[in-house]
Amino acid sequence: MRITHLIGAAAVVTGATFTPAMSDTFRLTVAGGQAPQALPSLAAVQEFFIPEVQRRLEESGTGHEIRFQEAYAGSLLKAGSVLQGVADGIADIGYVPSIFHPDKLPLEQLSFVTPFCTTDVAAVTDAMEKLYEDIPAMAEQYDKFNQVRLAGTGVDSYELISSKPVRTFEDMRGMKIGTAGAATAWMKGVDVVPVQSNMMEYYNSTQSGVYDAFIIMPSTMPGMNYAEVAPYVTELNYGAMYAAVLTMNKDSLAELPEEVQKIILEVGKEYGKVADQAYETAGEKAFEIVGQMEGTERIDYPAEERTAWANDMDNLAKEWAAAQEAAGLPGREVLEGYMNALREAGVTCERDWDKE
Repeated sequence: MRITHLIGAAAVVTGATFTPAMSDTFRLTVAGGQAPQALPSLAAVQEFFIPEVQRRLEESGTGHEIRFQEAYAGSLLKAGSVLQGVADGIADIGYVPSIFHPDKLPLEQLSFVTPFCTTDVAAVTDAMEKLYEDIPAMAEQYDKFNQVRLAGTGVDSYELISSKPVRTFEDMRGMKIGTAGAATAWMKGVDVVPVQSNMMEYYNSTQSGVYDAFIIMPSTMPGMNYAEVAPYVTELNYGAMYAAVLTMNKDSLAELPEEVQKIILEVGKEYGKVADQAYETAGEKAFEIVGQMEGTERIDYPAEERTAWANDMDNLAKEWAAAQEAAGLPGREVLEGYMNALREAGVTCERDWDKE
């Protein structure tokens, strides 16, 4: 982070101690590995978080200013490198897809081992926020990466996007299906071939036949043009997932005056809510847009087959919790807290993942 101190009409770059007479311009780099047009939560960094921080600083009367340098679509850091890049100070603030880091951010993977719960994005992220309030180990995950979690964001329900129609489980049998991170566990014990991939590869890999389908949020479809190669959207309703976080390098945050830190932290919390709503809206709008494209089809997967699939799966949540406990993390407490928070919000999952 670069700081310019302005004293009257003069400006010098210095490491001097802040004084009340000084107004300061701070330069922060924000990085994201994906394109903002593909992810509503990353677009919200660009369209809400950054301008809102700047607006509140201007209204604060402190004279402080932040100039953000924005680097998206892997121009500075690839999606899987943002967490380490922020730790190393390559960027000050990063959009981190937590789904890519089951080894580094293990407790953030919880929603992916409790599928078939709810399509309500806010319900999922609210449940995760409750864990952050109650369980210190949640925030402590970021300490080893010298970062502060500003906000977490959910995504609209994961669905199956395919090059051929899938109306029943039999239609899916033997298919090669691409998906990212912890979502590959949904294929465990099911007669399909999971392929570890990511959203930046789905178009080309489906077009070239590497796989027949992929699992992702419909909100990504218009921006990534997926319907050109995979025109069928089957609503499996795996559920909304908690999939990304906005983080800030601790040293970069600590170098800012307290009043600036406060604004960043406050806007960060609000950003999470804005991003969740953006996903809800984008998911619904995506279905409308794709439905108007020639040759596309939206398929409602039979409820009884969805229930059967959920019941046939191994209890991923219990396995996950046991693995966290073995690593010295409060896996069972996190799982039970999350499921209870969902129940308190009126959510009924296909399975009581914590009670079986």
